[in-house]
Amino acid sequence: MKSLTTWKLFTLAAFSGVCMGCVCCPSCLHGSRSLAVPDIMPLGAVSRAHWHTMETNGEASDFVLYRNEFVDNSSELSPYGRDHIMEIAARMPSTPFPVIVQRSMNNADPELDAQRRAIVVQVLSDLGATDAEQRTVVSQPYSDGINSIEGERDYARFRLSRGNRSGASAGTGNF
Repeated sequence: MKSLTTWKLFTLAAFSGVCMGCVCCPSCLHGSRSLAVPDIMPLGAVSRAHWHTMETNGEASDFVLYRNEFVDNSSELSPYGRDHIMEIAARMPSTPFPVIVQRSMNNADPELDAQRRAIVVQVLSDLGATDAEQRTVVSQPYSDGINSIEGERDYARFRLSRGNRSGASAGTGNF
């Protein structure tokens, strides 16, 4: 009988210790471990801002009139320049981007740059852009473009990769 009482006392003491341990444990009282879903960004949320910025910059570069869109060293627009300025005028009401007229090489001829800007403002105003005067500036474009050597290399690479119309190189060793 004595062993049964000892066993009951031992069980009671162990049970009391376990209960006191749970009550006194701060993590049990305050619930530091939550069963809620952790704050993890959804797939693509981090890179989405980067892609959106690149897309916005690409749209802004559509509003650049380059030097090759003018006839030689004059303020007259080339046929491509006339088409491009009509596209710009059509998109101006729905976009906040400035219209950039690419300045002359090394800013060598500021008078020509001012004449080109004046022509662009006049054409845009004639096409219905009311804020053309405020939004048209002479500046360097957003990107520098590529030089003739880079262009030749890219064109050759394009031709090699598209030789058989499917994009595969048909085992010729072209990568």
